[in-house]
Amino acid sequence: MRLPLTLLTVLLLAPLAALHAADIALVIDGKPRAVVVVGKSSSAKASAQSLIAHVERVSTAKLKLASDVPTDAAAIFVGESETTRKLGIETSGLKAGGFIMRTVGNQLVLAGNDANPVDPNGMAHAVLTFAERVLGVRYLWPGELGLMAPDSKTIRVGTLDVRVEPMIAQRKMRAYFHNSRIQTGLDYLGLKSEELAKGYAAANRSKGNNGGTSDWFAFHKLGGDAGIEAGHSFGYVWEKYHAEHPEWFALQPNGSRDLTKLGPERARLCKSNPALIAALAADKIAKLKKSGERAISLALNDGASATFCQCEKCKALDAPDGRAITLWDRSVSPEREFPHVSLTDRHVWFWNQLAGRITREVPDVSLGVYAYSVYKAPPLRERLHPSLTVGFVGISYKSDAEREDARKDWITWSQMAPRLFWRPNLLLMAYREGVPINFAHKMGEDVRLFAERGLVATDIASCTHSWATEGLNYYVLAKLLWDPRADVDAIIDDYCSAGFGAAAAPVKEYFTRIEAMTTEVARHTPATAQTKDLHLASRRYTPAFTAELAALLDQASAAGNDTLIQRRIAFLRIGLDFARLQHQTHLFAENHDPKTITAAARDELLAFQQRKWLTMRRIAREQPLAINVGCVAWGSENAFDAFGFKGAASVSKQIIEADEDGRPIGNERPTPKKETK
Repeated sequence: MRLPLTLLTVLLLAPLAALHAADIALVIDGKPRAVVVVGKSSSAKASAQSLIAHVERVSTAKLKLASDVPTDAAAIFVGESETTRKLGIETSGLKAGGFIMRTVGNQLVLAGNDANPVDPNGMAHAVLTFAERVLGVRYLWPGELGLMAPDSKTIRVGTLDVRVEPMIAQRKMRAYFHNSRIQTGLDYLGLKSEELAKGYAAANRSKGNNGGTSDWFAFHKLGGDAGIEAGHSFGYVWEKYHAEHPEWFALQPNGSRDLTKLGPERARLCKSNPALIAALAADKIAKLKKSGERAISLALNDGASATFCQCEKCKALDAPDGRAITLWDRSVSPEREFPHVSLTDRHVWFWNQLAGRITREVPDVSLGVYAYSVYKAPPLRERLHPSLTVGFVGISYKSDAEREDARKDWITWSQMAPRLFWRPNLLLMAYREGVPINFAHKMGEDVRLFAERGLVATDIASCTHSWATEGLNYYVLAKLLWDPRADVDAIIDDYCSAGFGAAAAPVKEYFTRIEAMTTEVARHTPATAQTKDLHLASRRYTPAFTAELAALLDQASAAGNDTLIQRRIAFLRIGLDFARLQHQTHLFAENHDPKTITAAARDELLAFQQRKWLTMRRIAREQPLAINVGCVAWGSENAFDAFGFKGAASVSKQIIEADEDGRPIGNERPTPKKETK
């Protein structure tokens, strides 16, 4: 019988011995006992090499390729062929990204849909699922340290009949190592982008070809493309139109429409202006006709300082009984905030006007927009044009109040929008702080709710590569995107046992205590839009709490029975040690006024801060995957400017040009000892 995805999840998380009886021998005592027969597609050939590499990594046996074999010989068929079709296995009916794992006699077939453009990686998904759930390979985080492959000199496979089709067609989790913000942080640390790139390359390096894995994201089957375009789409408008049509831009509370000093690259628009709508629609139509594409973004510019248009015609588009929001006025000094009602109806009206014009010229086009910021609440009066695909920028685990509002909003949007995708900033909760946080169970509840109520794609911002502090969140989220009904406790148990062996229990308790702290933060924090506090989590890393967590990692170290497990525990400890420094320095700054601080107290603070600065440089060079210190330096360290510490600008050239042990940069460090599995 074929197994549904939900049962597959339970089955594949079960111990191998419980999965099946031994039937087909692939490897015995390190010697190959089967051949690999490859289908004709390029994806089948690449996946076959991946399979061979994974088997070799866990068993040292290298399976050989064959063009075909008689049906009575032991073989693994990777991809469709004439033989697999004779065995009754077809992939043409599979949805995007889907695959089949099936045994027929002593033949094992791994075949996936590699023809669907939404997700042409079904073949790779089949092999990587086999590697993970049958061979026992785990990829906790990128690089050799995060890759766990057991010693299995004998590999046998019993009866399998599994058909999997992912619920979410596009499973995108953004990831970035470097951008302009991170470069600002690197400048603060006195580091060059080349140094960071070198550190990342070393951290990602793995023996062979990562044992057959291309990267962490591919291993966890992230990817797919649902054909949705929804990035900032009106960044060009100011430069193109403001000289001739200043009236097309948002009226500010001071009566001006001049946005020169308020961020023209992300200019706000006067959305009630019919001439503006006609010009923008013409721009989009011309772009679609030239490119031949059938998806384009109508999403608004985010950020900048200008507020939304305050003209009477725009305000008349707002629903009077809409949700209360707060707008801002940065055209005056000092800046001020003022109350208003949700702007969603205004924006839906504007999108509808554009959509009507565009679809008359270019039928069957997908127009992407965002439900975001002060237009996140569902509309009360307007109804969405059927061509609009809505990206919901919601859910933050900083605040239970905000999260509950977002969950309700999703349900309402799902009843209105023809297609709905999820573009949250949830992974950015502590990226400015660089401290451990854990909201795995909340993600499990939310991904399941959304998947069951209209979710077709995700575009989640952002994995910033802070694997020592947020790696469990990344891992659990990847598993949930593949299977939204997966059991979060089972995922965490598997992560801890596979990665930390005998130390699994204290490591799991370490994560559990961090999750309890993260939950407590959210319980007492008002809606995210109302708070500008950047140190919600680091404030919780008191000496007592860090001592409690350190004791759990000490227990893990005492239980860990091999070098690699000890190194993984030490990797986690980097995040905890940094959290201690963050708490210490930011608490000190919060408790002192830079205008009245004594000289002795200032010297004490600057000494703390220089120690943290040196620690951040060491992490960037030696363990850049532990914490993205460039994000942290950009996001929170300007709090110390007023006290006289401005990073590299406050440190001597001698220190900047040396490593953290005082040696000139370029001196070779001792080569680490060879690690065991």
